[in-house]
Amino acid sequence: MKKFIAIFICTVILATGLKGQAQHTKDTTLRKNTFKIDITSHWLYRNSLIFSYERVVKPNQTFALSGGLQQLRPFGQLDSINVKSNIKASGYKIGGEYRFYLKKENKYAAPHGVYIGPYFSILNFNNKRSLEIINNGATEYADLKSKVDVINVGVQLGYQFVLNNRWTIDMIFIGPSISNYRADFKLDGNFTIDPDEVRGEIVDALIKRFPGLDDLITDKQFTSKGRINNWAYGFRYQLLVGYHFGKKKK
Repeated sequence: MKKFIAIFICTVILATGLKGQAQHTKDTTLRKNTFKIDITSHWLYRNSLIFSYERVVKPNQTFALSGGLQQLRPFGQLDSINVKSNIKASGYKIGGEYRFYLKKENKYAAPHGVYIGPYFSILNFNNKRSLEIINNGATEYADLKSKVDVINVGVQLGYQFVLNNRWTIDMIFIGPSISNYRADFKLDGNFTIDPDEVRGEIVDALIKRFPGLDDLITDKQFTSKGRINNWAYGFRYQLLVGYHFGKKKK
């Protein structure tokens, strides 16, 4: 997280400088399409490749669709659990948003400038891990199957730069949401330790991945069957880089 914040701040400083340089050139673009790559997902998750497509539909208004594949990073060593290997790891992300570029705040036409608007996203992760569990000095073994689904609905505030009518830097600064977290954990193997203790450590590790899960744990929403299903607050921040294309004034 600290690494992401540092890179994010550096990007803001760089983009601000590029904005000052770009303002010397009059914007004459009629390009309506932008194809982007989500850099944030690559930092937060394992083997992530998320794309986004944004299109101008009205003056100062756009819609965007996103989707791709991503995996949770391995947990490694926990308090009493060592993840020996990740047998299976898969997942995906899909989403959509509508943006209102603030005409009074922006010098250029959409998709360049400050924007606000609603968004939604759906995240899914499926994993199977081989575990070593330390129980009273003895080592036991188990396989953990986990499925995590997150649904986010919220609003966001961001700024997008269009450089030379071709390249874009898109930064979402604030994106609070109402999020539904669903998780299912199944533990198989020959062991004597309480399965809830194992699942509890795994959920504690997931808290670092998904803001809002800590509220569910505090409120005792983690059931003895290894399931979570509740709503909580979440947030979104993103950095995307893209290519701007379409028609242009002659």
